[in-house]
Amino acid sequence: MIGFLRRRWPGRPAVEAGTPDAAEPVEGLRRWRRHLTVDNAIFIVMVLVLAFILARRQGFFLSSPSVEVRIPTERGAVAPDFVLPTLAGPPIRLSDHQGKVVLLNFWATWCPPCRAEMPSMEKLYRAYRDRGLVILAVSGDRTGRSVVESFVQERGVTFPILLDSPGEVFAQYGVRGLPTSYLLDRQGRIVSADIGARDWSGKAARQVVERLLAEQ
Repeated sequence: MIGFLRRRWPGRPAVEAGTPDAAEPVEGLRRWRRHLTVDNAIFIVMVLVLAFILARRQGFFLSSPSVEVRIPTERGAVAPDFVLPTLAGPPIRLSDHQGKVVLLNFWATWCPPCRAEMPSMEKLYRAYRDRGLVILAVSGDRTGRSVVESFVQERGVTFPILLDSPGEVFAQYGVRGLPTSYLLDRQGRIVSADIGARDWSGKAARQVVERLLAEQ
């Protein structure tokens, strides 16, 4: 294209092949192609990085919980108590589960990362429920019980689902992003808080849960 413009530019004499001037357009075209290739590579890398960040936020890549299990005397305060209705059975009070390890999860059916981490929570629950693990998943859906119930049945979730349509317990815990998960020890003290989807069935999460279950 550059050579064509130079050969056709008004007032510029024709360039014979084999002369030094004939090599200029060719070299210019090569530099332009190299520059274009570098720009394309940078653009592709930026797109891939952006796609990875977006996919991670949507829960396609689950990271391990950011849990550092401190000794009991260095842990936080007891988690605020509450009572909420459930999909099945009577209302549940958080303090009734003191003496067990509790994974308290705030979520909603319209939240992709929440949906992404649910299967790992179910695996963790089935592995440790007979040893003292309780999972309480608090739904913030405002569209009603039927939407939550349909989701739970479709996914085969077996741990208790609590309903907080007014968002009162969400506000009580200062939930700012979904999903948000709190891990509580046997005395109801907050061990960790995670915002974002996590792999609760992975090795790191299982090690933390086993350490907490081993405590008396």
